[in-house]
Amino acid sequence: MKSLEDLLALNVTRDHQALVCISLPPNIHSSGYWRNSKVDDESPFSASRPLSVKKLSSATLSVLEEQMALAFFLTQFLHLALRSFGIPIFVTQMLAGIILGPGMLGSIWPGYEKVMYDIVSQDVMGTLTVLGYCMFLFLMGVKMDIGIVLRTGRKALYTGAGSLLVPLCIGLFTLGTRGVFLKWELEQNDLQALALAVVANAQTSFTVIACLLGDLKLLTSELGRLALSSSIVSDILGLSLRTFTKLVMSTGKEGGFFRNTIAVLGYILVVYFGARPAMYWIIRQTPKGQPVHNGYLLIILIGVLCSALFSFYFNQYLFFGPFVLGLAVPEGPPLGSSLVKCYDFMVSDILLPLFVTSNVWLMNPKDIKFKGKFAIPSLVLLIVSTLSKFGGSLLPALYCDMPLMDALGLALIMCCKGVVDLGSLSTVTKDMPLNEEIYAINVLGILMIACVVSLLLKHFNISSKKYGGYEQRNVACLKPNSELRILACIHKQNNISAVINFLDACCPTKESPISLYVLHLIEMFGQAAPIFISHRMQTKTLSNCSYSEDMLLAFLQFERDFSEAVTVQPFTAISPTKSMHEDTCTLALDRATSLIILPFHRHWTLDGSIKSDDRAIRSLNISVLERAPCSVGILINRGPLRQLALEKNSSSEAVQYKVALIFLGGEDDREALALTLRMAADPSISLTVFYLTTSRDCEATNWDRIVDLQSLREYREGFVHACGSAFYVEKIAKNGPETVAILRSILNEYDLFVVGRRKHWESPQTSGLDEWSEFPELGIIGDMLASDDFWCRSSIFVVQQQQTT
Repeated sequence: MKSLEDLLALNVTRDHQALVCISLPPNIHSSGYWRNSKVDDESPFSASRPLSVKKLSSATLSVLEEQMALAFFLTQFLHLALRSFGIPIFVTQMLAGIILGPGMLGSIWPGYEKVMYDIVSQDVMGTLTVLGYCMFLFLMGVKMDIGIVLRTGRKALYTGAGSLLVPLCIGLFTLGTRGVFLKWELEQNDLQALALAVVANAQTSFTVIACLLGDLKLLTSELGRLALSSSIVSDILGLSLRTFTKLVMSTGKEGGFFRNTIAVLGYILVVYFGARPAMYWIIRQTPKGQPVHNGYLLIILIGVLCSALFSFYFNQYLFFGPFVLGLAVPEGPPLGSSLVKCYDFMVSDILLPLFVTSNVWLMNPKDIKFKGKFAIPSLVLLIVSTLSKFGGSLLPALYCDMPLMDALGLALIMCCKGVVDLGSLSTVTKDMPLNEEIYAINVLGILMIACVVSLLLKHFNISSKKYGGYEQRNVACLKPNSELRILACIHKQNNISAVINFLDACCPTKESPISLYVLHLIEMFGQAAPIFISHRMQTKTLSNCSYSEDMLLAFLQFERDFSEAVTVQPFTAISPTKSMHEDTCTLALDRATSLIILPFHRHWTLDGSIKSDDRAIRSLNISVLERAPCSVGILINRGPLRQLALEKNSSSEAVQYKVALIFLGGEDDREALALTLRMAADPSISLTVFYLTTSRDCEATNWDRIVDLQSLREYREGFVHACGSAFYVEKIAKNGPETVAILRSILNEYDLFVVGRRKHWESPQTSGLDEWSEFPELGIIGDMLASDDFWCRSSIFVVQQQQTT
């Protein structure tokens, strides 16, 4: 006769049922490790020993804490060890589950199963993680833009439908013809279990694809956008298919099919016509720029729990209600981003990893027996489904004239597996318990596919090289009076006036026009798919929200002020900060711009104190400098540049705006000179070129110095001698301190300093100064002028010429 504690250690397997006695209500709190209790000499983990398993297993809270600690520690340890090899964290979470499962620690640590696999502890862990999974699916719906399905092109539509329907049809066909070709002897229940596994393997999750593309930094690429659109199509079709399947499975119950069908349709109508208008009402009640009130967020949380109860009572998968409710929430700020900000950390970083690990540690690889009747059919169906999914994604892309390598990359992306696939496999077992072999093979299949696909895509990823250009796209190579194409990036409202006034100083005229592309960069939060908008192509700004309204009004007014001299094309890009450089470089490449204007990441108040310092913007500027297909300029707004337009419009040519160019030599300085020559065409602007040299009689000993002297000679002959607002000053600077002294002497005499970055240039004029550099992206001279110690109140523009490959 077994004791009560031995009965508590028994579990319900997937093949057999066992009668288990449990004590209710369970003991929540532990009496402690070190308290004396009755000694059980028969157990190697007796009550007299510290860290007794018996003591742990008697308190559900202690067991839960032990399980969470083991799962988190092992996951993070494996992630630190494997991330350098490109292994995603989802794979490490699954590996942690395998290690903690009965196949490894469960087989080498006596008594371990009494803690980890006790029925009461599994119920507690299962309840917690399923709640987290429901919240995760709700947030997944919040981040998803369902309108993409209506706007998607035929390429994404065919790829998304093919990635789901082809593996589903081929997998079910293979299962249906088992008696003709494969001679599988399976019972009806076994066939249903394998069919559900085929359905689970056929799906493609939008969230899994979005996470994969985020890790690969391909979210904003053309391939990434196509994969996201295709995955949304596949996800919506898969949801519809699973919902219909559940309705059909309820046919056997009395009135089940009609009752559940009416309930599901009614729920969808209530969400669309009731919940969604309520979400927009909450948005209208929220002041612009303010977070949503916490009371509204709690009401929505209660709605998520009620939607899960609806799914349970009307025979639907538990995720159906929360996911549909999440789709009703308008993505992005203020409501979508507030929900993600409030709940995402607890869900994605705590509960979801536990969900993955706890579902995997129930699987034992030792259960796979290839001589049994389940292992071979499960493995064959898994391989067939995966290969047919690859083909179902590849063929539509090739049919739509997609390049072969891009089509192969898209097919690999669509085959990737993740947490949603594991969750689908887990929820399938609630309807029809899968055989242990079927479950183990499919879990290991998800692990292998997730790992292999991620490694293959990272191996072939060449996104950092796609902006390399062989054509000259810079200001210096432009012909006189030719069109200057500029891409101006805007982050915040205070960037608008600084960029407009700098463009005003560039002297756009009908003979020398400027074609301006304005890119408003917004951090993506509360949504999973990046958005890129051309405002000339639409009547509304963005999903009925005025993210870029101020930018649009300001630059369109600038276009009207310079009729026929300036054309403006505004864009808005909503993407992760780590991918913003992709939008910037792609737009510059597509529009063949000669110059990108980037606002500096630091902003000052009128008294010179630092108002804001955004490290994300600095990281973006550095990424653009490294990858840009044209010249790049960083604009540092510190003073009177913001008043240029007012002064020029209020008076005549007598009011002069003073610009100084610091010229030491090199391609960046020549690019800066070419840009300031356009400014010199405006008679209200005074341009002074300071040439810092080590000796007045220094001879040209290399090609760069020959080109430098020729550029300066053309400036003197074409501008200094021809007009009274252009000047040339030659200064002797033999070392760094002399250069500092020269700059300090002219610091307060000019409104704008234009300098070259000169990243790889070493010269005696700047010797020793690089050791004090705070911002290397500005170069030595630019960093010196922008430093707080220099007390410069003039605006600065740092230029880097196009880096050709």
